[in-house]
Amino acid sequence: MNDPLKEFTKNLNNLLTGRDEDEQGTLIKKHSSNLHAFGEFSFPNTVKPWHEYMHEEADCNFLTYIRKGPDDIINASKEWKLSVKNVKFFNDRVHLFLDRRTAIQVGLECCAANNNWIIQKLNDKQDVAYIDPLCDGASITALRVKCLVHAINGLVAINSKDLPKATRVVVTSKSLSNCDEQQIVLCGPVLNAKTNLKENNLSGEDFIKLRQNELMLIAQHKYGLRAGTEDKWREFIAHLGHSAVTFELLQTRPSSAVKINFDVSTGCSKGAAFILYNCARLETVIRTFNERVVDGTYPPLPHITNTDFSLLTQEEEWALVLGYAAGAAGALAGCGAQPHRLCAFLSALARILSQYYRKTRILTASCYLKSSLWQKCCH
Repeated sequence: MNDPLKEFTKNLNNLLTGRDEDEQGTLIKKHSSNLHAFGEFSFPNTVKPWHEYMHEEADCNFLTYIRKGPDDIINASKEWKLSVKNVKFFNDRVHLFLDRRTAIQVGLECCAANNNWIIQKLNDKQDVAYIDPLCDGASITALRVKCLVHAINGLVAINSKDLPKATRVVVTSKSLSNCDEQQIVLCGPVLNAKTNLKENNLSGEDFIKLRQNELMLIAQHKYGLRAGTEDKWREFIAHLGHSAVTFELLQTRPSSAVKINFDVSTGCSKGAAFILYNCARLETVIRTFNERVVDGTYPPLPHITNTDFSLLTQEEEWALVLGYAAGAAGALAGCGAQPHRLCAFLSALARILSQYYRKTRILTASCYLKSSLWQKCCH
């Protein structure tokens, strides 16, 4: 996958040290908050952290030692996919501010290419993870094992280039499993949050029905009784319940026990439901836009090279592009057999998207009639 953030880190590290280091071995830090104040990347400007790259002791800062300054970084980055627009110094660190206008285009282009690549990989995937036969049952813990197997197979397919061909992974909830395989992933039990004991009274199917009923109550409260009577609503809630349960069971590190509150009245699936709701919100925005292009309400999207991304000035817009559109490749590559990291990534994405949507109403009639932003973008 295309990972412009990892590529930027590699290019910058090479400029500073003359070496190609992997992302984990570099002193360059990618920021996730306060980007407007502290930039997107930073690195220490004291010599001590860089001692392994230095041939002699020095009583100056690191940039002075390597005989480089802000202009050298800015000029060198002009040849990279992501370029540096400004350099500032805070508390013995060098902070880099990217050229957002070009970076947004690069991030969206990489996201589109990666999306197509991921779809192909998932369609062509071959299962390498399997359920320990001793764990194949109807319990909620057994359901967690099944969910973990499915998630690992998807993540492995996406990152298959780094995987030995003969790899076989067995997922088990038995700490003393007799599986003689190359790799064993231990799956922790599902505990009842009230008793702190392993849940044995409810089956996995019961748990799914419990969450489906909860989501149906929420839908009826928000949309009226029709949410419980129409077939399309029942199908939607059934799918949503499965997805919510999957997220709940995978959001904790696989080897750790996951505590579940089974009391419907507490709204325990709200974390998963929040992510799924924002996913549905995105799907609705895209579908509505396409429908209104067909009926002539909106013009078609311009080509990405003809779009003025300098009009995207809100911090949430930049965070969505840099951290999530451009950052998805790195997030997926870093998951391995740990889907809880992907769950954390999706939770953070949903929070930013929700914040942005509350501030910026999208595809509303008033926005279209009162604002010339659309026309400016499609120059």
